[in-house]
Amino acid sequence: MKTYSRILKLLPPYKFQFMMAFVCMVGFALSNGAMAYLIGPVMKFLFSKDAQAGINIVPFNLFTIPKEHMLIGIPLAIMVVAIVKGVSSYGQSYFMGFVGQGVVRDIRKKLYDHILTLPINYFSSTPTGVLISRLTNDVNLLQSSTSDAISTVLKQSLTIVVLAGVIISLDWKLALAASIALPLSVYPMRKLGKRMKKVSTQGQVTMGMMTALLHEAIAGIRIVKAFCMENYESKRFQEENERFTQNQIKTIMVRSLSSPLMETLGSVGFAVTIWFAAYRISQGTLQPEAFISFFASVIMFYQPIKALNGVNLNIQQGLSAAQRVFEVMDRDSEVEKKQGALTINGVNDAIEFRKVSFNYGENWVLKDLDLNVRKGEILAIVGSSGAGKTTFVNLIPRFYDVTGGSILIDGKDIKDLTLHSLRSQIAIVSQQIILFNDTVKHNIAYGDMLVSDEEIIKAAKAANAHDYISRLPQGYDTIIGEGGVRLSGGERQRLSIARAILKNAPILILDEATSALDAESEHEVQKALANLMEGRTTFVIAHRLSTVRNADRIIVLGGGNIKEMGKHDELLAASGEYSRLYAMQFNT
Repeated sequence: MKTYSRILKLLPPYKFQFMMAFVCMVGFALSNGAMAYLIGPVMKFLFSKDAQAGINIVPFNLFTIPKEHMLIGIPLAIMVVAIVKGVSSYGQSYFMGFVGQGVVRDIRKKLYDHILTLPINYFSSTPTGVLISRLTNDVNLLQSSTSDAISTVLKQSLTIVVLAGVIISLDWKLALAASIALPLSVYPMRKLGKRMKKVSTQGQVTMGMMTALLHEAIAGIRIVKAFCMENYESKRFQEENERFTQNQIKTIMVRSLSSPLMETLGSVGFAVTIWFAAYRISQGTLQPEAFISFFASVIMFYQPIKALNGVNLNIQQGLSAAQRVFEVMDRDSEVEKKQGALTINGVNDAIEFRKVSFNYGENWVLKDLDLNVRKGEILAIVGSSGAGKTTFVNLIPRFYDVTGGSILIDGKDIKDLTLHSLRSQIAIVSQQIILFNDTVKHNIAYGDMLVSDEEIIKAAKAANAHDYISRLPQGYDTIIGEGGVRLSGGERQRLSIARAILKNAPILILDEATSALDAESEHEVQKALANLMEGRTTFVIAHRLSTVRNADRIIVLGGGNIKEMGKHDELLAASGEYSRLYAMQFNT
């Protein structure tokens, strides 16, 4: 109920459409009841031998209609009822479909917006394909818990109420006999619903894993083909595909069992009703035409009950999807700004690391680290693999929050700053180049789509990218493909540098920005980086120690803290960890 109430809270924006749908449902239920009610008088009229006697149209002999009027009245009444029923059915389907699609759209938007606010560590532990599955497959299944389920429940419930009124008004004793099977249907409906929810959840988990495998294989298709692993990836996918198929078969089994079970239970009620009606007719206490209307009403009465059982299975399937969606939406976003959070505009003095500690679980990466980086200084961070270099720089934009200590910019703790204010002061160029399947222009302007073409070109020239961009088929309007697949490694990197130059942030983070490039591309990128670093407080991570010779200061991380600090020549002369790493790279 808690999950369902969260879904219902999304309905208010569509209250007009919902009310219109409800009016249509009432019209459908009343016309359904009227159709059942007319069957008895119609049968009596058709088979009556007394043409002048007229016919009672209610069971209480309140009034009669002459036969000559019935020749026109009954067909006309049937047509009017059928039209009302058809229009009502269309109206409720349209309006509830409108509501359902609107709610699903809103949930999809809220989920996507929330995913964008989740902290980096959530994405580190959750496969991309699983998130895609939540956003697509699970949200689509939610529709069965909104428009489809609500529509069916309300429409069929109203129909049951109207038909129950007709049945009781015709003969309450027969109504009691006919309802004997209803209590018997409660337990199997609940049991089948729980089973459906369980297998549906398992199926959605498996669908998420299939999507994750598909995403990984396509994203890494070059590696898959280079290592001839097509069969291996095919086998992995087939295992999850088979698991999903088995879950779907279980779902089919539950649905297939539901209908005959309800029909069997319904036949019990029919059997008791027919026996009791035959007895009453033989005793002269029940008129055949009254029984015909009653019997037609009972047949129509069991149809919405059967439909409610089917929609119960859909609801359980939808609620399973809803719980998975809300599980993501309930994840804490990145730390919200404090009340009265501050904003900054540049670095006027220094960036200070004061007793900074950070750990992943039980593994301490940094411990009580102290460092002061002056405005405009180029700081190089080196160390062996796993020393915490990337973690160190990721703490500055608060991709991760320090476990202990604090990071201050001009004396202000970055936790006291708004995230937008902080991150707007930082530009990042990393080894993992992130480009989008869009134009060159939009990739450079990412972060400020309102910037002028002149500024974009100026940034591209500073990044030594303008010449090759001009040679592209549509120049700056060329679509570069997913991840910039239509560009070389050096071209992609220079594009990301142009993006950083255009941002014009006072703090710059370079994380292995040239490690994946060949010598010629690296030369071009290094010239672009020199333009980018000018006048900025820069943090440079580099495995190639030759690229950090000109840094103002070099720190060597190890054991969670700074092992050495100084200029290139000073550290070489000290014959410490930096000297050892340098010797390993250059075999000296």
